[in-house]
Amino acid sequence: MGSQLAERVSEVPDMYEKSDRSTATLLKDCGYLDAPQALKTKDVEEALAQEPWLADKWLARGGDQRFSGGWGIERANGMWRVWNFANRSERLVEHNRLHAVAEFIVRYVGFMGDVLRRKQPDQGRMRKRRSTT
Repeated sequence: MGSQLAERVSEVPDMYEKSDRSTATLLKDCGYLDAPQALKTKDVEEALAQEPWLADKWLARGGDQRFSGGWGIERANGMWRVWNFANRSERLVEHNRLHAVAEFIVRYVGFMGDVLRRKQPDQGRMRKRRSTT
């Protein structure tokens, strides 16, 4: 399960570019929301090693994630830095590019999953309110 999930999650930016579906929908479709604990950095790194061009897609996305609480990734002074925009002290510094991107992916989709799970109960209440009026 873990390696298949890692492969599907690794493909999200490519699927996003080729479709009209949101990142949230793609994460749901690939099964991440059903088993977020199954996504491991090691598995994602192995998936990226098989398709290294996907790391470039994630790097492009990582520079654009400056919303509150999200995660970012950048290269500075020959090192890769992965950090939380809401808490700059929460960060990793890596030498290995694929490992850094894998760390970013796991944190980024974890943040997205947390946001989506928090929104789901609100959406249910909204539907119930609408259906009773």
